[in-house]
Amino acid sequence: MREKKNPSLGRLTLRVLIPALMLLAGIILVMFRSMLDARRLVFKYIKDTAGLNVEKINTDIVQINYEVISLLQKNGKDWIKMKEIRPDNSRHYEQISQIQEQLRSLKIRYKEASVFYLYLDEEDVTILDGGTLFPTSRLEGRNLALTEALRMRQGEDMPYSSWFFLHDGKEDYVYSRYSVKGLTAGCVIRMETLFSMLYVNSLGYEGIPYIVDEEGRLMISGKDQDKISMDDSGKMKVSSTGGLSETKTYSFPISGILRDSRSFHILVMPVGGILERIMSLQAALAIWAVAAVVGSALLVRAYYNRLLLPLKQFVNSLKNTEEEQWINENGNNHILELEMAGKEFKGLLRKIKVLKIDIYEKELEKQKTELETIQLQIRPHFYLNCLSLLHGMADTGQQEEIIGLTKMLSDYMRYVMRDAHAPSTLEDEVKFVRNYVQIQQMRYGTEAFSFDVIMEPGMESYQVPAMLIHNFVENSVIHTVSLDSCVEITLYIVLENYEDEEYLYLCISDTGGGFPDEILEAARNEKPVYYDGREHIGISNSVKRLRLLYTDRAKITFSNMDEGYGAVVEIRIPAEKEGKM
Repeated sequence: MREKKNPSLGRLTLRVLIPALMLLAGIILVMFRSMLDARRLVFKYIKDTAGLNVEKINTDIVQINYEVISLLQKNGKDWIKMKEIRPDNSRHYEQISQIQEQLRSLKIRYKEASVFYLYLDEEDVTILDGGTLFPTSRLEGRNLALTEALRMRQGEDMPYSSWFFLHDGKEDYVYSRYSVKGLTAGCVIRMETLFSMLYVNSLGYEGIPYIVDEEGRLMISGKDQDKISMDDSGKMKVSSTGGLSETKTYSFPISGILRDSRSFHILVMPVGGILERIMSLQAALAIWAVAAVVGSALLVRAYYNRLLLPLKQFVNSLKNTEEEQWINENGNNHILELEMAGKEFKGLLRKIKVLKIDIYEKELEKQKTELETIQLQIRPHFYLNCLSLLHGMADTGQQEEIIGLTKMLSDYMRYVMRDAHAPSTLEDEVKFVRNYVQIQQMRYGTEAFSFDVIMEPGMESYQVPAMLIHNFVENSVIHTVSLDSCVEITLYIVLENYEDEEYLYLCISDTGGGFPDEILEAARNEKPVYYDGREHIGISNSVKRLRLLYTDRAKITFSNMDEGYGAVVEIRIPAEKEGKM
């Protein structure tokens, strides 16, 4: 029987090392390819989303031009007859009020516009949707810049609506003018408003909008000025984004507002999201792999020269099989050690892949929760009810109430539009909730429900997730307030020690009908909440946010004071002051 020939240790080492290195190189190549594809998809998403936003602006701008031209053509014959318009002359007061009402209706329909105006060239009077500017009026800011721009073009007819840039010393604007027979009409739009409508972000990349005017001046949102700048030679300078980062710029012309030589530009750049972190991890892994290949080659060479070659010479010098048997059993060939090292290396790769998948899934869960938080912030019915309330006040001449409600609604929207996942102090959150309650009391009446806050002094600087308290107070208002009886809503906040740690205890309760049994069952088991035939994400979103922020250190419970009476929501989170959350 022919004796089986065993491979030499050198060949066995190469047979193990080469496939392992090829496998490593293939894994790295596949990971890099997948990440590059993911980045291309992010860029495409930002480009397509920005294009849709530009298309929406295009549609509104074209419609604004049409509305302004139609307004002037329809009423111009009557308005041109207005003479001797002065603050002390009330002859045209009723007609001016009608003009302001028409301009206000345009402003309500087009949220981009900062102000609509009508300018009488001969009288040098500008009628705005919110007031009238006379030659003797004291002007500043936007009104001053607009008036000076209109005076520079007095008597110049424009057969179509043209748009020009405007700067008041602090902010940039773009304004339109349609002029015919001594009358000029148009609107003014803040550039900051257009930038906010075009801003897009996804997976750690953000699309930053900007404009370069005819004079080479860069116009960009105030929050992005530290990211993009213009050098003395007129070239764009982008803040450092790292060696692996990639930036792209897309251009979108806007019909009706910008001329052929002007465009909105969207610069897509990374801001340190999960995609960039994973690519950095892969780059480090690639560098480590190259070093491993070089080191392995040197190690194999040293292993062969210092061990295998002398061992081979020693084996060839053996005279009998017993000595050879003893050498193999002694384990000096190190084959077992190589097998163990290979297994450890493969195990390390599997752990790295599992870690990456875990990080990616957690980031996706966070993105989903933040999106649901933003969806909760967008409450069209609430805003429409506020607009209806304002309209009713306007019909009855409640000017002071309109001013108060407008101020409260402005503060409410400013708080809502803040960063969705940034923490808020108790002082700001409670102030925001009180603001919301006052708006609802103007709608339902103070006799419909009451709201009390019980909070220990000195707790204002402690932090809570933004809109956490508001979501449950809003639920109490929406689901319990009626005109049949007065509902009492109470917010109780106190510090307590639990397991040698300081916690915030928040309790929101009301005297309504309480939680239905199916909602209590779903909330306690962290299942989707369905009520009146649709899913309500407010409760489940709050539970998810608390888990993401505090893991198992936060606790939230739902209960009723008694069967069918009084809903109670209790929240316990770690007590952290501003700047430490």
